[in-house]
Amino acid sequence: MATGNARFMEMSRGRREERARLVATSTVVLLLAAGSACDVGPVPDSGQCVLAEPLTCSKLTPVQKNHRPHVIFDTDAQFHGDPTTARVREQGAVGDQYALIYLLLRSDALQLLGVTTANANGGAVDEQVGEVRRVATLCGEPGLPIKRGAEGTFAELQGQLGAASFDGMEAVDFIIASAHGASPIDRLVVLLGTKATNLTLALAKDPTIAPNIAAYWTATDEPGAAEQTNLLPAYRPGGSGLYNISKDPEAANALFAAPVELHLMQLWDVRVTPATQPRFAAGVSGLGIKEAADLRCTGPRVAPVTFPDGNAYYTAGSYAGAIYGTFGGNGWRSIDEASVAVLLAHPEWAKQRLMDAPHYDPVTDTITYPAAGARQVYLYDAIEGTAIGDDFAKTIREPFVTCEFAD
Repeated sequence: MATGNARFMEMSRGRREERARLVATSTVVLLLAAGSACDVGPVPDSGQCVLAEPLTCSKLTPVQKNHRPHVIFDTDAQFHGDPTTARVREQGAVGDQYALIYLLLRSDALQLLGVTTANANGGAVDEQVGEVRRVATLCGEPGLPIKRGAEGTFAELQGQLGAASFDGMEAVDFIIASAHGASPIDRLVVLLGTKATNLTLALAKDPTIAPNIAAYWTATDEPGAAEQTNLLPAYRPGGSGLYNISKDPEAANALFAAPVELHLMQLWDVRVTPATQPRFAAGVSGLGIKEAADLRCTGPRVAPVTFPDGNAYYTAGSYAGAIYGTFGGNGWRSIDEASVAVLLAHPEWAKQRLMDAPHYDPVTDTITYPAAGARQVYLYDAIEGTAIGDDFAKTIREPFVTCEFAD
């Protein structure tokens, strides 16, 4: 199993690196192909960020069109984060919004097919749909397909998959249809920024899609440092990727066991540590206070988008800077799911290693990694965190927007 996985991982990495090479070699052509402003609504000549460049729609070359990974972003993005959790980090979470901004502003390298939503705090999924629509509009893509996903859990909904309608059906059917347009050679990428409910329901409803899917999830407490494999899991300095898992444990374990290509990344480390943690080869992928402040008025300028607190924003960078916040006065925060989005465009900025598929115990709120398990998954390691953070900010300053979903 390990040998087969390693062989496939090498093939998969080769395809991603080939895509990255084509992106790099096509840069000049793509810039020359940038068109004039397309019909995405008038940009006002007054208000905030009047000196920011108005949105222009860039054209892709035929080569670029055929070599972008096809991505679905599954998210629980919510304005001001999850208010129900006692964990301060999720109360002010920004990773999903940052990931969506990157996916839309790097459409030269990534083809976002649409967004599926899920509610992870017992509220209505309308909260996620609204936040995604606002952020997409700020990025010049007001017509981005947004599919309503599950408010309930895998255990609650699995028995309803044969019904004419069920909670999350729109998202589930969108994943299935998109996966059938992919293949084991060119997989559909599902970037999970939430619980695994929508994806596992899709796999349960149509198991034939599994070979066509590569899932990327920020959901593990495994540190990711290859040099720590000599330590028992109980003694490894762990981080926290448990939030997404604990919101639907049955879905998490179903995905860990599913026959899909699964890539995992730890979120942030709960320990007080220097900026360089063992799982990173060069700094941690995040933003400092000054970097976040410098985002203001970056990104394409669009008509103002009003958020629930009454504040209006004219650029994606202004909103990204406004929702930024740090913890404990350390002057820095992780960009979480956006790190994975960046690595989809730049796979060369991380290594991946095989490990036994994890299993989550909801009683003890712990993850175990059974030795010599029947299934293995990939874990990001040796991550070039500084390059990732820099590229995120650069992408907002120098966006490539195709306006594929413009109204």
